[in-house]
Amino acid sequence: MGKRVRSSSSSEEPCAKLKYLVHNVKFFKPSPKAITVMAYDHAAEKLAVVRSDFSIEIWSFKFTPCVEGVILGSPDNSVEAAAWHNGRLFTTGLHGRIVEYDLVSFELKYSIAVTSGAAWCLAEDRQKTRLAAGTEEGRVCIYEMTEDGLNFQKMLNKQESRIMCLAWNKDGNIIVSGSPGAIVIWDVNTGRAVDRISVGRIEKNQEALVLCLAVTSDFTIITGDSYGRTSFWDGQTATLISSFKAHSADVLALCLSEDEKDVFVSGVDPLLVKFTRIGHTQTWAKSMQKTCHKRDVQALACAKGQLLSGGCDTFLAVSTETSVVKHSPLQSSSVQVAASSGCVLLNYGEHLELWRLDCATSKEGPSQTSTICSRPELLVRVKARNGATYHTAAVSHDHCWLACSDAGKARLYQISEVNGSSLDCNKVSTFNEQMGPAKKLMFSPDGSYLVALSSRGSVHVFSMPPRHLYTLPSRKGGAMCPYMVCVSLEHLAVADSEGIHIYNLKTSEVLCNLPEAPCLPTAMRFNPKSGDLLVIYSNNQVIEYDVNSESSSHWCQVAYQHGGLALETSKPLTGIAFDARNEDIFFAYSDQELFIVDKAKVMSSY
Repeated sequence: MGKRVRSSSSSEEPCAKLKYLVHNVKFFKPSPKAITVMAYDHAAEKLAVVRSDFSIEIWSFKFTPCVEGVILGSPDNSVEAAAWHNGRLFTTGLHGRIVEYDLVSFELKYSIAVTSGAAWCLAEDRQKTRLAAGTEEGRVCIYEMTEDGLNFQKMLNKQESRIMCLAWNKDGNIIVSGSPGAIVIWDVNTGRAVDRISVGRIEKNQEALVLCLAVTSDFTIITGDSYGRTSFWDGQTATLISSFKAHSADVLALCLSEDEKDVFVSGVDPLLVKFTRIGHTQTWAKSMQKTCHKRDVQALACAKGQLLSGGCDTFLAVSTETSVVKHSPLQSSSVQVAASSGCVLLNYGEHLELWRLDCATSKEGPSQTSTICSRPELLVRVKARNGATYHTAAVSHDHCWLACSDAGKARLYQISEVNGSSLDCNKVSTFNEQMGPAKKLMFSPDGSYLVALSSRGSVHVFSMPPRHLYTLPSRKGGAMCPYMVCVSLEHLAVADSEGIHIYNLKTSEVLCNLPEAPCLPTAMRFNPKSGDLLVIYSNNQVIEYDVNSESSSHWCQVAYQHGGLALETSKPLTGIAFDARNEDIFFAYSDQELFIVDKAKVMSSY
């Protein structure tokens, strides 16, 4: 059995003897984006999370849930629905196109026009052979799946109002769609509507909008509408079985459990409600309700016996009947520290701010609040152009260089003093613009190098002032695109889906490859004193690699003999820091937890 280390919040004795001064940046108030759409792939154990800026996060649920890649959003895009097919992701929206994405490079692969205007919904049949899209003009368009794309197959008869949601029956010969005031049952073979169910209205002259629906294997139709009702219908007879006014406003999201025994609903009223089927009958009863969100819930999904929910409060909640884990919308750090100059770079998305933090006066005692000598000072503000969003940014240790990237391209700024008082921020025009946008930017600890992970899958290394040194192309002809990098004074580590590879930073020579792991790394960093690479994986296992000997460090080998070291958390650990006074101590942190690990004490406990 491996050694498990708990969060420092447990106040264990080893951590209680350590003292650190922590600066809480209270003036940073970012505006994360709401979750609007979610789709879960049960086979691949992946979740697509679409946010209001149309960026798409791909989460892996094989171990601790973590983001393995982000498809950058664009103001020109629109995502109203998403669907998976054999590990392939499709979306559609108001631009009237179905889009497939390359989930290796996390870019758009191709798009085809929906033949009837803007689209609101998307669903795959249970045979995994066809995809149906519902449109603004009242048509259902059906496409046949192929290995390399989609082929238009047919279009069902037009109805008068928009198709807001749809689902296939078990056999794939019936589609059920939801529209203003009605549920329509379609025969896929003939293209005709075989039944139309009026959902009724509560207020005069205001139709109920059928906003979401699901269809069970016994052809029970479950709908959520704009009056807050969750209704169960017999699809064979087109009659109402039961209806529950469980919410005070629109039911925006609905999902059916894998065994079809439970259905979960929520919406503008953020109450999460579960309905359970009683035995093998058509009777459903309200069995649970809870609140995981403070604002509108816009998307639900079921995965591995858990309920996944998201909405306007921006958190991804993973819940069971007895527990709730909320994942922050800021999975990549929005705060970068320029250590030697006492500055901090804050990424608000629409703009960047560089602040100088003053020193703090310390008091004696095990725990206290220190007083800041003076207020933080805003040094530089860089605004994104044309409504773009900076998804990554970095600052050198002395705050002389600032790099950032939006979905269009990466930029580099030089920050210099003017007359010994104010700072001037100038764009460097010679920076390599052929690289395109960058997914990740990082300076070496001494600021001599800048590493850029481009959106095309290659890694670019620059010496500073900017001079392009070399490019590491994606491995296996683009089939292995890197998604994480870290850099020391001498080495560069690049992680892709095949493993972690270590290069000589100056010459690009491949030094070694880490042993293949069963899961993705969520954080990695070189120890500034020993030069060893510390890696934390999505199963919360910690490994340390000695680059010089091209093997696991002595500490790591001893830990492996006792089952390894795992950090006990339900959150992905996305950051690592080291104690400058003691190279045996490192910090691992998530958005809500901080671990302090003393390797010497871990060794002595074996």
